[in-house]
Amino acid sequence: MIDKIFTLVIAPIFVGLVIELVSHWLDEKDDN
Repeated sequence: MIDKIFTLVIAPIFVGLVIELVSHWLDEKDDN
């Protein structure tokens, strides 16, 4: 049960961070 809650909480945060990092990296790449 705790694992399920942990996954439900951490997964969206982790995905959000990855998307944020990728979009930021793409923006930096476009600038150069």
